[in-house]
Amino acid sequence: MSVSEILPRIHKLSDAVANQIAAGEVIERPASVVKELVENSIDAASSKINIDIEQSGTGLIRIRDNGQGIHKDDLNLALQPHATSKLATISDFAQIASLGFRGEAIPSIASVSRFTLTSRLQEADQAWSIDNQFNLKPAAHETGTTVEVKDLFYSTPARRKFLKSERTELLHIQSLIRAIALGHFSIGFFVKNEGQSLYRLPACKKDFGQRVMEICGRSFLNKSIPVDAEREGMRLWGWIGLNDVARSQSDRQYFYVNGRYIHDKHVSHAIRLAYDDRIDRGRFPVYVLHLQIDPSQVDINVHPAKSEVRFAETRNIHDFIYSSLLENLEKPVISFVDGINYENAEPKMQEVVHESFNQYHADVKQQTDLLQDKKTISSKYTALLSGQFIIASIDNDQYLIDTTKARELLTEYYLYQHYQTENITQRPILVPVSCELDKAKMNIVTTCSEQITQWGFELEQISPDQIRIRSIPARLVYADTIALVNDLLDALLNKKNEKVIAKQLAMHINDAGLNMDDESIQQLISQISSYEREVIEKTKLPWCKLDQAVLSAILEKK
Repeated sequence: MSVSEILPRIHKLSDAVANQIAAGEVIERPASVVKELVENSIDAASSKINIDIEQSGTGLIRIRDNGQGIHKDDLNLALQPHATSKLATISDFAQIASLGFRGEAIPSIASVSRFTLTSRLQEADQAWSIDNQFNLKPAAHETGTTVEVKDLFYSTPARRKFLKSERTELLHIQSLIRAIALGHFSIGFFVKNEGQSLYRLPACKKDFGQRVMEICGRSFLNKSIPVDAEREGMRLWGWIGLNDVARSQSDRQYFYVNGRYIHDKHVSHAIRLAYDDRIDRGRFPVYVLHLQIDPSQVDINVHPAKSEVRFAETRNIHDFIYSSLLENLEKPVISFVDGINYENAEPKMQEVVHESFNQYHADVKQQTDLLQDKKTISSKYTALLSGQFIIASIDNDQYLIDTTKARELLTEYYLYQHYQTENITQRPILVPVSCELDKAKMNIVTTCSEQITQWGFELEQISPDQIRIRSIPARLVYADTIALVNDLLDALLNKKNEKVIAKQLAMHINDAGLNMDDESIQQLISQISSYEREVIEKTKLPWCKLDQAVLSAILEKK
């Protein structure tokens, strides 16, 4: 058989086939569609973006914005490959400031879904709508654009079989929206899943910390260091978390270059190097960092999903990030209470504050009696500092207490003691959470079920690579459920002893973000009193006795 009989002649692919191939590169899963469409809305100068999801994006993805809109005569072009308003000449390519630019997303998405685009310019009398069959018709719509994607991958059913469970695909969408929202504070994001509100993130004018708290938690905001550094036309700003909020996985590491969420090995190396031994082994730092740089110094066209970049001066960027973070992480800790400097306070007190916080200011509350212990141990607190530290009197001794670290230690002690007696209180999860596992961890689920139950968990295998989490320890009810379970399975897989497992699980108490009201303070002091009585061999404690002179200075300032 000759070659000419085996191979067909060279021919040009049809637009439909070419678009579907492009879709394979750009549209990996429903979250990819959300990313491309939301980025288009951001580029259109929107201040509000509404996102509706059904069936984890395979049934419906609807993105509606209040941006500048698309001209009626351009709607047909918008569905053509490589048609864009963001580039005109090759010189524009050298300094791209927009998130999208190649003109592949819309035609690629339209080729694998039932697609409708509706838009209205600000001063236009009429909105217009077009579908993926190029049917153009008038429509009712406010200024801005709505893109509706239904039945994703209906024309390529082979692609659908590679999607994960609906729960997993929705988690990918949620993760993406969090990342985009932390990159664009001036835009409001309102997300619904199956008609139920998932996120309500109003636009932030100045108080960016509010959005950081809503996405990363109050605990992160309280246990992070603000960063703002400039050098040679570059600016790095944001928040870097302390060891207290480090996590067992790198799922809360947000780095942006000119508003674009990216992953870069050189950036990651610089950040990790700056932290050095300030993060426990096996843990990952949490951060939200923005790098602003001349667009001509960064190439964003190195990955189909535009999630990677190439810097013109990689070494310079690496050194700038490293030195900026190191400078903030190495700053000497100076603690203030109503402006009183305690650099010369009792060393033990300084040690506790150094480990816990960079700087705090007093929010002095009226002295309140909290506890009259039946065992004649009396306790009361005099001040609450920044919602994190309290000054309390326990049995006539004055203590400075780091509440977050104290909760962690007390939870560790509780888990270890109650594991021994097999009575850790479980808390059922109202809506059980599904989680994918590798073979090694799934084997632990089946072979160590008694230990898992003894630690306060109820895990149910629902497929060869998935479990459903039905219950977790009540003391860890505010923890990141999937991260918590993965930590437990990792520890069991590595045959860690009970004390180490209790310590690893207790670290997740940091995600609780509980408010320090009178009741929670009373409970905490009571638990500390019990710990002091019961535990003979005490390690380094997150509370310490205060020197009388220091206490007097605080009370005088009040």
